[in-house]
Amino acid sequence: MRQRKIFKQDCYAFLCFGNNLNKHSRAVKSEMDNVIDKEKLLLIYNPIAGQELINRMLSDIVISLQERWDVTIRPTLRQEHAEQIAYEESGGYNVVVAAGGDGTIHEVVNGLMRLDRRPVLGILPAGTANDIARTLQIPLDLLEACEFMKQELPQAIDIGRCGTRYFVNFLGVGLISTVSSEIKNETKTYLKHFTYYLKSLQYLQEDHLFRTMIKTETETIEKEAVMVYVAKGMSLAGIELFTENKMNSGYLEVIVVENIGLSEIVSVMSSYLRREPFQHKAISRHKASSLTLECNPAQIIDTDGEENGKTPVDIKLLVGALHVIGRI
Repeated sequence: MRQRKIFKQDCYAFLCFGNNLNKHSRAVKSEMDNVIDKEKLLLIYNPIAGQELINRMLSDIVISLQERWDVTIRPTLRQEHAEQIAYEESGGYNVVVAAGGDGTIHEVVNGLMRLDRRPVLGILPAGTANDIARTLQIPLDLLEACEFMKQELPQAIDIGRCGTRYFVNFLGVGLISTVSSEIKNETKTYLKHFTYYLKSLQYLQEDHLFRTMIKTETETIEKEAVMVYVAKGMSLAGIELFTENKMNSGYLEVIVVENIGLSEIVSVMSSYLRREPFQHKAISRHKASSLTLECNPAQIIDTDGEENGKTPVDIKLLVGALHVIGRI
């Protein structure tokens, strides 16, 4: 009887051990599945963006992103390097993150748009204006932006095509391209904002009129202008001027600014500060999904703050062409 009792106790202990072992095995398997199923993320970062903010925070950024993704990091070493990395190395990645200013995002998007299979775009904003991040409601704090990326779902956004190049936020000629070019090498962030507005006012007091002809699918616009601005996003130079604009609207907003003086600019800005509609008799607004832009004399084209050839140019909206982690 005693031997039978000991045998029963041993069997019970073995069964308990087996159950615990099975539970442990299931837990290990679950953990292994998480590792195996982890999506791959390529982080393309500009090490000098935000006065080297990304460089200083890189370790914390990677640790945060590794909670969800298997992370590979690639720093940019020169202009247009982000585009090259995005085009040549994005294969096999689920998410490609552009970490830097609007210029870095612009380059990464141009690289991704050349691919047949495009991974999801993530954004960590570390520039001066961060216009693209503002439109997509991405936090401007880098670690908060990491948390945002881990929680939000990808959204399909429209991408503008200008000849063989692409833009996310805007295309412009005239005032915007001239001013952007003149202040591009300014290193102090706070000076960039001040200089931008100062240069804009200076530009408007000089003779920079050009003749423009814009052909859309519904109309032809011919005017003497100081600027043509084709908007996709809502923010320009850190100011949310076009709050009704959405990245998935299905149209481009074409804004033509005719000859306008300093007093009229003050009036327009006063309206903006009062949150009144962005309207003025010298400013006309049009909607289009494609257009041809001609200027006489030919004008330098600015796309997302980057110089991109001269007019004339054909512009087309590619609806839902890219998925990005953001809110629209």
